[in-house]
Amino acid sequence: MILNREKFEKIEEIVLYILGLFMFLDYKLLKNLVPVVIVLLILRKVLFKEKLVCGNEKIKKFILMYIIVGVFWNFLGGMSYKPARNFLKISRYIPFLFFIYPIIERKKDLLKKFLFCSLISYIFLMYKVITQYIKNPFQRVEGIDGISTTGNIGAMVACFAFGLALEEKKVWKKLAYILIYGSGIFITVVTQGRAPLLSIVVSTIIMIGLEIYANFDLKKIVISLSLVFLLGIVGLKYIPDSHLGRFKTTFETEKTVNNSSNGLRIEMWKIGILRIRENPIFGSGTKFDKNNLFRKLVEKLPEKTEVDKYYKYTLLNSGFNDAHNMYINTTVDNGLFTVVLVIFWFMIPGYLSLKYFKKIKEKRYLIASIGGIASFLTIGAFWMLWRTPEQVYFWILLLILLISIYQKEEIIEKI
Repeated sequence: MILNREKFEKIEEIVLYILGLFMFLDYKLLKNLVPVVIVLLILRKVLFKEKLVCGNEKIKKFILMYIIVGVFWNFLGGMSYKPARNFLKISRYIPFLFFIYPIIERKKDLLKKFLFCSLISYIFLMYKVITQYIKNPFQRVEGIDGISTTGNIGAMVACFAFGLALEEKKVWKKLAYILIYGSGIFITVVTQGRAPLLSIVVSTIIMIGLEIYANFDLKKIVISLSLVFLLGIVGLKYIPDSHLGRFKTTFETEKTVNNSSNGLRIEMWKIGILRIRENPIFGSGTKFDKNNLFRKLVEKLPEKTEVDKYYKYTLLNSGFNDAHNMYINTTVDNGLFTVVLVIFWFMIPGYLSLKYFKKIKEKRYLIASIGGIASFLTIGAFWMLWRTPEQVYFWILLLILLISIYQKEEIIEKI
């Protein structure tokens, strides 16, 4: 039996809903959806002669160039198939962008349904976080996929929700988005995620700045700032001192045992920079170091004091192999090819948002996606996001940004 277009579209929609329901629950489930999505993309081409689309032909070609050149570049960096394979692994979620865009272009209400499914998975995550916190309020909450991942999710969801709240006209919806914003802050607090909480602050400032740039409305700005201020006051009042103590050390750089989280991270950044100097052009290949250069550089660390010894042997015995900074990590891995990722991370979202901000009447998804991306990029300065499955959120946020810009104006108003 030949699969007609109507039946095929139903299958696509089901996969879209499943993708949303898995969004914040389990990366293994998301990973298993990748081959399904790739098969559906191939069937689109074979059965219905449809090309890959993401709203802009130049961006599509740039993404395809990134994948093709990236494979060869990583092979040259490590002179092995392993880094090329690892590069494809961390790029596995890019097909989601090409899969989802035409579905939502065809049926505009599916963006709402996709986000609603994602909200359901976030509620399950929130339930897990709350139950763990109630059970032991003095321990860092792990959520579903670990402390860092849970905190990162909370931050990105909070920022996305705040962007929606800025542009929402209905009071009850605005309050609902602010509630989600507050829940994301709560997650970062109970996971004691300093980078996620910092990303919320940075992203919130950026979104308010964009809102002022696009459409200055003093009343809206005052209300938004008042709600944020209220959340801050309430949070500071009820956050346990044990949690506040960790946040107060966010910018401490002194090399001590008590501040080892920051101190070790700085040592890893230094080692990462040394590794870049070893392979400045091609890098060493994504997540691959045939000479175990990181460990060799750690072995050269001094042992003059007890603190020196603690840092050195913590790094050696814990098996760290990255700089805990996605910008340093990608430069270590890819050398000059990192410029391509910088274009993805900063130039494309920045250029598109500034170019279309005043042209689009319905800006909520544009501001929300920029807010989420800003959160992602801020967290990335302190964590290896581009090597972890959490990079799926960048592609989803970029997808929503492209949808908000390249959909027709009369369609956006219905979403």
